[in-house]
Amino acid sequence: MAIQIIGRKVESNLDEVLIERAGGVYAHPRKIDALPTAVEINPGEYALVQEGTQANSAMSMRQRFNGLKHKDTIVTVLKSGFFVPNTKKFITQYKNVNEALQGRGVLYDASGVLIEGKGLKQYSQTLNHDCWVWLNDSFEKGEGFLGLDVITATGLKDGKLIFQREPLEDCLQEDGYADLESVNNQGFPTKKSPVDKYELGKSIYFWHPRKDLAVRFYADPVDAALDCGRYPQYSYSELGVFDYAEGAEKNK
Repeated sequence: MAIQIIGRKVESNLDEVLIERAGGVYAHPRKIDALPTAVEINPGEYALVQEGTQANSAMSMRQRFNGLKHKDTIVTVLKSGFFVPNTKKFITQYKNVNEALQGRGVLYDASGVLIEGKGLKQYSQTLNHDCWVWLNDSFEKGEGFLGLDVITATGLKDGKLIFQREPLEDCLQEDGYADLESVNNQGFPTKKSPVDKYELGKSIYFWHPRKDLAVRFYADPVDAALDCGRYPQYSYSELGVFDYAEGAEKNK
């Protein structure tokens, strides 16, 4: 089941919040429909992932499943009924959170309640300054950009991972600060940042894709990075995931 998230060009009342975007000022309700999920969750701890005008998944607002290698993490999360976000989904949510923080968008939890005030600040603090997580992508020799394919786990069969493979789209091929507005359809930046430094919600340090390595994201008090060059066989007690739950009807 997908939840529709569309603002209206009208004046706000106490049950709405005004958001200024290109084309005008839009009013969004503070409460929308809840998202039924295929696995049981505490809806107040999961944020809807808005993709376009709809949300069909909800991502944990706290890091979980720490201390495992890349594939072991994905297997454990899938066996629990959840999913590990690929780069596209994670970067989409990363941008959603920062747009809400800057007053350019809205963010709801899985119960349909607007995340604002202290709750939004706490979530953005974790995502922007205090996390270290695996993403569900790695790279192998293939037919795409830089001679690479993107490998993403989509499920389990007989306890073994099922993978989707697609050619890597054009992206930055050197390390450095990247423009977050330039990401391709797979979530990887295609342009350098106009300013060679970290700017919250605008730029991120990008380590370009490398053969046989996996993707991680980390953020500390002074920087954030999308790292496409990490060894998947390594594990650390502080390294986990922001898992997500899919809408119930999608899994029927």
